[in-house]
Order: sequence, then C-alpha cells, then structure tokens
Amino acid sequence: MNDETNWEDLVDRHLRGELEEAEMERLAEELNRDLNVRHQFVQQASWDTELTEAIRETNGLNMDQIPPELTGSKTERVWASKPSTLQPLLAAAAVIIIALSIGLINQLTTPRTASVQNSRGVKDAEPSIATITGLSGAMIWTGDRGQTVQDITVGTELSGGTIEGLGPDSWFELKFHDGSTVMISGISLLTFADADQKKLRLREGRLSAKVSPQPDGKPMLIQTRNAFMEVLGTQFDLETDLASTELTVNEGKVNFKRLSDGSEVNVLAKHHVTTDTDEVLAPSLKPDSVHAWKSELRTNLGYGKWQPATEETPASLRAIPLIPPTSPNSTLYLSSLSVSRSDASPVVLLQKSKIIVRGQLSYATRVHFGIRVKYANGEFAGMYRGDLLAKQPLAMVEDSGKFEEVYSLEHFTIDPSVSERRQQKLAPKPDGLILDAIWAFTANGRPAGLAISEVEVVPPDQWDNIKGKRSRSLSEQSR
Repeated sequence: MNDETNWEDLVDRHLRGELEEAEMERLAEELNRDLNVRHQFVQQASWDTELTEAIRETNGLNMDQIPPELTGSKTERVWASKPSTLQPLLAAAAVIIIALSIGLINQLTTPRTASVQNSRGVKDAEPSIATITGLSGAMIWTGDRGQTVQDITVGTELSGGTIEGLGPDSWFELKFHDGSTVMISGISLLTFADADQKKLRLREGRLSAKVSPQPDGKPMLIQTRNAFMEVLGTQFDLETDLASTELTVNEGKVNFKRLSDGSEVNVLAKHHVTTDTDEVLAPSLKPDSVHAWKSELRTNLGYGKWQPATEETPASLRAIPLIPPTSPNSTLYLSSLSVSRSDASPVVLLQKSKIIVRGQLSYATRVHFGIRVKYANGEFAGMYRGDLLAKQPLAMVEDSGKFEEVYSLEHFTIDPSVSERRQQKLAPKPDGLILDAIWAFTANGRPAGLAISEVEVVPPDQWDNIKGKRSRSLSEQSR
C-alpha cells in the first residue's frame, strides 16, 4: 500500500463496515503480507476514539488470537511508550484490532458462498452443478452474477446460468452430477439451476434430455413460455417458440401442463403432445418414420429472413449475415430450416438418399450445405457437410436467378466444427439417422442473394424418377 494511504481513515471505515470491496482487498493483502503494516494498523487503530465503547464492552478475549509475530519486542516497545494506566486498554485494543484484521482477511479469502473455478478460470458464485460434455458452434454462457463467457470448452464446470446457441449449427451438452444430461441445438436459450432440485427454462429452441431417476418429491422442472413439465426420469425431446411447445417422449413418461388453460396430461413413451391446438390436450402416438420429405417454409423456418411469394418467385428464406466466433473477420450469409417436429413423421436418411436444395442466387457461386442429425432416442448424433468434396460443383444460376443443387448423402463428411469433439458419441456417417435440420450458406465476403425456397429429401428408390423429370425439364429449357 502506498504512502498516500490514509491509515486512520481506512481503520475507522473498516470498523464501521464502510470499506469498499477493492479497499478491503488491498487492506487485507497488506495485512497478510507485511508485518510493519500490521504494527501500524494496531498502533493507529488503538488510539481511535470510536473504539472506546467497543473496548469497554470487550472482556475475556483470547490472547491466543494474536499471531506470534505480533507479540515481539517492537510491539512491546510501542505499548511501553504509552502511560502505564493505558497499557491494559491498549492491549485490549490491540486484540480487538488484530481479531478484526484477521476477520477481514478471512472475509476476503473465504467467500460468502462457496466458489469454484472452472477450466477457463471463471469464478462462479455457487458450487458446480454440471459439466460441459460436448459443444459446437457459437455459444455464450452467462453466469448468475452476469459474467459472460463465449469461448467455453468441453470440461468446463458450471454453477448454473444461461446458455445461448447463436447459430443453426450450435449445440451444447451438459451433464449434471447425477448423470442426467441435457442438450440444446440450433438457436436456443436455456437457463438451468440445481439447488436440491433441477430447474430448467427453455425460452426458445430445441432441447433433448436423458434424465436419471430424481429424488422423491423433487422432479426435474422444465418451463417454457406456454408449458410446464415435471420429469422423474426419462428421455425426451422438446421444442418451443413464442407460439407453442412440442414434447416427444422416447422413454418413461413426462407430466405436461398447458399454461393457457391449466390442463395437464401424462405423456408416455413413443407419444407426443403440443400446446398449439384449441382442442382438448391429448397425447398422440409418435408417427412412423419416412424416407422422403419436402420442406414447408411456414412450419420449418429456422435462421434467415422470411420472404413471401411474388408473381415471379416462390416464398423463400433469405440468408442473413452470421459472423463465426472463431473467425471474426469473416462473414457468412446463411439460412437454415428445421426438419423434424414432434407432430410429424421423423425423416430417416438412407445411404444413397439425395438432398435437393432449390432457391435464388444473384450469381453462380459455391453453396455450402450441411445437415444436423439425431439418434432415434432424440440425442444429438452429429453434423455433416455435403459440399466439402471436390466433385461438388458451383451452383449454376438460371436467367431468372433460380438455382437447384443436388447433394448425395454418400458424399457427406463430418462437419469440421465437430470433428474433434466427442467423436466416441457421434455417428461416423448420417445413414439411418433422423434429419433434424439443414442449412446453406455462401462465403464470398459479399452477399450472393442466397434464398432457400425448398429442400427435398429423395430416397434411392425414387431418385431415378426425379432425375428423369429434371433431365426433361432442363432439355425443354435449352430449346
């Protein structure tokens, strides 16, 4: 502490409990480090008139509280220089000040609430309740004291807070200490806590959870804008937005309550339910899977700007800028679509399936294309790219600006963003898995006018028919 420090003022304000945290830290550090500072602290504080009442009321303080180094000759000489009638008073004052200084040091070195440091060195206000076991894409975690961390990593321990997925390729897996796991994907916002009972709030996006049996009377509680759920131990998928919440239960059961009218039901395995109905709340059997699929932009919107149909162009989802956190000097122009919904049949990909992307471009350019898939139980299975092999050509544009690009599933490779993250849990290829979302983007440093109007999944047994129609259409256009 420098020479300009007003010791009398610091002592006085410390005794009145008025020191600011930064001043307390400086004072405690110096008291703990420097014997001379402690001597000065005792000497000056002992003559403070505001100590008189405290000294009079203090009896029987244990002198063992005084550190041995403060009983040396220098302190004795200080006391001996004062009138003998004041020596007992000063001794008591010294004990009080020493005890107060020890309390100050302990106050700063032992937090008011338990504190842990995660692998990124971020101090959390509460003990760790869960560990990050997988993540990819742009994510931001905000702790309960407002600290914000964007470059969180696998292995980081968290005490609770809010995790936000910033892009369609984002996913995040969190494992609680009892083995329960939750995973969000895409653009999502999840708040989580566990103070003797797990409480989650999914404001938007998708969540998949595998919940270990919970203590009696303390189920996991999950809330969205329009639904409330109690989970004792099960595996389920959840999707929510401003208008509705949809739940699919794969194992066990979940108690589901619609907040608009208070009605509630138990949703059993292989059933789903949604709040987006005016009818009586009732679960229905999960639909059988399909291998063919065509997007409906009204229900499959994800990331991008909605453009209604005109006389010349169909409705589309226009790509909007996205700046990757790992490459802040680059700008992608990206749009994405949700695929699987709890009230629709799961789309299962086959080895030689084709994915056709139709839309608009301002000029011929490479369209980067990716998919996200999940296992039958709803857990995240991986992300894959269809444009990374050299054989994928530039997207060619018609005079009207339309383009059509075909991606073969057999040529899809693992997306680089997840290639080094928990590969033991991710599928090596997307065959036989459920299509969860698709996205497309351009990366030319300037907008290419990318807008997606339709995405179609064609199984192998239907491809020859589709291919023949495409060939005839191209032939007619060339005439």
